[in-house]
Amino acid sequence: MRPEVSVVMANYNGERYLAAAIESLRAQSLPSWELLFVDDASDDRSIAEAFAAAEGDSRIRILRQPFNRGPAAARNRALAETQGRWVAVLDSDDLMKRDRLRTLIDRAEQDKAEIVADNMLMFSEEGCAAAIYLPASFAGKPRWIDLAGYIDGNRLYSRVPDLGYLKPLISANLLRRTGIRYDERLRIGEDYDLIARLLAAGARMRIEPSANYFYRRHPHSTSWRMQVSDIEALIAADMRFACEVRPLVPEERRALSRRTASLRTILLYERAVDMIKAGSYGDAALICLSAPRIWPLLTRPVRVRLKRLVEQTRLPQSPAPA
Repeated sequence: MRPEVSVVMANYNGERYLAAAIESLRAQSLPSWELLFVDDASDDRSIAEAFAAAEGDSRIRILRQPFNRGPAAARNRALAETQGRWVAVLDSDDLMKRDRLRTLIDRAEQDKAEIVADNMLMFSEEGCAAAIYLPASFAGKPRWIDLAGYIDGNRLYSRVPDLGYLKPLISANLLRRTGIRYDERLRIGEDYDLIARLLAAGARMRIEPSANYFYRRHPHSTSWRMQVSDIEALIAADMRFACEVRPLVPEERRALSRRTASLRTILLYERAVDMIKAGSYGDAALICLSAPRIWPLLTRPVRVRLKRLVEQTRLPQSPAPA
């Protein structure tokens, strides 16, 4: 029987967390799912942990990449073998509440949406508070997201939460009809690129206000590490996007211009930081003097550290999905 949802899980050296991630899927109130677990050539005990977590459950398939190619390639490998009506992503270090898949499908069917993304709870291993990701002012009730809004919601270090971090449910028919897949040239930001291209192809995206996905922050998470090469790849992807999708309307072009400008600012900031770490203080100073827009970012590490010190006095570190 065809499963209702195909869950895609890309993994690289996630032995510490993946059993809990898989268990949160097995505990779903919706039983009709399959899991495509793709190991991206891990050199830890991920494969052994995955087989142990999947023991006795025929809904779980474990696939191996011959060499490390990044999360986009791993997810594309899974997409090639999915059988469900819907596709969902669960990272191997994250968790889901028990009713998450059912809630997303209900929202999609009720509102006739092809993409549905719910709110998230951010948690860490430092004892920080489990915090709602999207504020109530933005996601207090269901809302539609168009292409311009999605692009504008993906400007790094802006006051608007980055919508690219969300883990949406996507119609399998939409993926088949458009042929759109993850850009394997991206090591980060591949989720944003996929959804932006689907929206440009005419997909309808809805925000589900309930927070049913637990997003784990930890030192090894790729989403929270930014390198110069990553930012350069994102800028190149934006340029490809502008050339390859349908002609953008003025509002969409302006949103894309703002996003690309933010990436270029981050690129200068990261180059300055790399120079400081390398002891090239003069070169770093030249960048800072030539680009005053990066000055606010230079205080960001201090502000982030102070925020974490305050939050450590609040809630327990690991939430239990309910």
